[in-house]
Parts: sequence; structure tokens; C-alpha cells
Amino acid sequence: MRYVEASPCAALAPYVQCYWALELSGAAPVGVHRVLPDGCLDILVDLTDGAGPRVVGAMRTAEVVPLSARASFVAVRFRPGGAQPFLRLPLLELTDAKVALGDLWPREAREWRERLGAVQGTAARFALLERLLLGRLPAQEGDVGVRRAVDLILGARGQVPVRSLEEVMGVGARQVERRFHAAVGLSPKVLCRIARLQHAVELSRELEGAQWALAAGYYDQAHQVREFRALTGLTPGAYVREQAEVGFVQSPEEAGA
Repeated sequence: MRYVEASPCAALAPYVQCYWALELSGAAPVGVHRVLPDGCLDILVDLTDGAGPRVVGAMRTAEVVPLSARASFVAVRFRPGGAQPFLRLPLLELTDAKVALGDLWPREAREWRERLGAVQGTAARFALLERLLLGRLPAQEGDVGVRRAVDLILGARGQVPVRSLEEVMGVGARQVERRFHAAVGLSPKVLCRIARLQHAVELSRELEGAQWALAAGYYDQAHQVREFRALTGLTPGAYVREQAEVGFVQSPEEAGA
């Protein structure tokens, strides 16, 4: 099992968080993998059995995904709000959904599957994926106000009052919510909760108990338990135990290794 990530070029960095690839090969299924919400939208190309590319919208809660013994995926993960200028539709329509890329980009979906399937090697596939995206580089940057607000949320690991987002975007609370739904597919509050969860997961290797909850930005352990159950389906302790037993598929290696 091998999972690899690579960073985008400067022209795509405002939109793309990373490219990633997953290769699985073995005699038996790997089992299941709990995918946590991260505020991102992915375009995923399954090279295993000829399935067409699909768009995986931003998730509000974790999804448990079965992993077969043999699989090959290559994908682009857009930053929160980064996909909207490419897809050109309100991203709330894709939240918690999986949609065939052919429904949005009929010609490009066929081209992506054929060309990526013909290329060998992860680095070469990432390079091709980047060229394909550059060919669709939007003329307009998208909602710059939302981008600034997203940067504020992620930089503060979710510890941001809505008033601060109103100031950054120069609009009232209702407009902040509407523009986030269109550009990110999530409300600002949900993105803050997800950013805090992601930070808590990072800290789970170092801290535990009340110290872990407070360092991650929760009011107390009870608050952390409620949030973990709501977003991951597990308590914090159960999540840590699951990771110790199953591991985390998306533990990146350097591309080209």
C-alpha cells in the first residue's frame, strides 16, 4: 500500500491543495478506511477498472470506505473554495455527494481517464494532471473574499468568530453564509468545526485527555467528545484506538520517491 502527495505549481497553488495517488496490491482486501472531513473537494480518477472520474464533494462528516486488495487512484484535492472557479456551479450542490465528472465536463472526463491511464508512474501522472488543470485555469479568481476568510479559518485552526469573517469579507453574516455555501459548499461554522477537528487529529499523537481537548481548542473534554462523535462517528479515544489498529491510509510519502 502506497499513498503519495505532491504540491501544485505556483499558478494552481491558490486553488489546489495537493495531488495524491493511492496504490493497493495484495492477496486480500485491506479493510476499511475512515475518511475524515477536511473541507476540500476532490476529483478522483479510478484507474483500477475503467470507472470514469468522479467529483467527491466536501464532506460534513466522516465516511468509512472499504478498500479492495487491488486499486489505483490518482486525484486532485482542491483547497476549500478552490474548486468553484473550475467547476462553475454552487459547490453546495456537491456537498456530501459523489458525481460523475462526465456530468460536468463530458469531453474532459473521457480525456482524463484515457490519458492518465496510459501514463505510467505517479510523478508522470501528477505532471499530466497538472497540465490538464492548467488547460482549464479560470480567467476569474473566484470569490477572493471567501478565500481570505478560508485562510483565516485554517490559519486559526477553526478558532474564528463569525464577526471576524464579516470584517474580512466586508459583508454581513447572511452574505458570508451564502457566499461560503456557493464557493466552499460548507457554512463557515462547519468549516471551523472541521478545521478544529483536523488540528485535534494532529495533536492526538502527542496529547490525551483534558490537555488534548484544550490544546485543540475545545471548551473541555465533553465538548471534544460531542464534536468527535458528530464529525467522525467515534469518541476521541475510539478514534485513536482505531488508528492504532488500522492505521491511516493517507499518510503521505514524497512524490517521486
